[in-house]
Amino acid sequence: MNLRQLEVFQAVMQAGNMSAAARLVSITPSAVSKTIAHAELQLGYPLFSRVRGALVPTPEAQALFAASGQIYRQLDELRRTALNLRQPEGGQVRLGAIPSVTHTFLPTVLELHARQSPRVKVEVRTLHPDQMAQALTTRTVDFALGFYPHPHPQVRSSMLVSGPLSIAVGRDIWQRAVRLNRNDPISFLANTPMIPLLGDDPMRAPVAALARELGVHTELGIQVQTSQLAVELVRRGLGWTVVDFLTAGNLDPATVVAVPLRDREPIPLYAYHAEHRPPDRHAARMLDLLPGLLHAVLARPHHAEGSPAG
Repeated sequence: MNLRQLEVFQAVMQAGNMSAAARLVSITPSAVSKTIAHAELQLGYPLFSRVRGALVPTPEAQALFAASGQIYRQLDELRRTALNLRQPEGGQVRLGAIPSVTHTFLPTVLELHARQSPRVKVEVRTLHPDQMAQALTTRTVDFALGFYPHPHPQVRSSMLVSGPLSIAVGRDIWQRAVRLNRNDPISFLANTPMIPLLGDDPMRAPVAALARELGVHTELGIQVQTSQLAVELVRRGLGWTVVDFLTAGNLDPATVVAVPLRDREPIPLYAYHAEHRPPDRHAARMLDLLPGLLHAVLARPHHAEGSPAG
């Protein structure tokens, strides 16, 4: 069975009929039928039978489908990589970032890049950490941004900067905490609901750790997957969460304050790229913009009124 036959066979197995499979691989139903017939001739056994008008895979086809799945996925990755290597005239940068970086920091980067390199096209993807490695190795993105070094062996991590963690809490709640316990207002949050995070959001572990140290008595009965949604719940007065320095610098001080956690290890921001393919000149030029912009973010005052230094 050659690669084209494998592709058509997988399409038929996934779609369940010749017409739908033809749409998946962009050929005619008759071409699908001929390809399957040629494959059956070479293999020496049937792959499908007709039962009351429906296409039914034979036991041999089921076994072949399971055994060839990994090869098909690798073929699909190869096809995407080949397409992603194509560069439009004037150049292109494909970058990815975790949600908190995409929503808080990338607009500033994109604005400056558009002024400096107006002919270079930019494609931005919001990725979760478990999507980074595949996006980088298939060249879906040229580089990506996220917190903490990436564990994948084919991904190289380069630290750009590190910045403090902060508690994000509603202004009304924080002002009440300062009035009641000016020397240690953070301890007041033990009686304020913590907004728990799900999945692989980088803030999940710091939120849980601080809640344990404070002896938080209540969790909000809502779990969310991203810090952005947690901050929106904070803005509505439903509780508190922990945020990175980029998110802290993007809060609306009229409703939410950032209380720096100066006794905590700062959180590092990394740029990632595929080990076997470093960023090209267009991507490298965009990367060169990041340190200056990041240090400008860190230089802004992000402190809460009445906040102690620890």
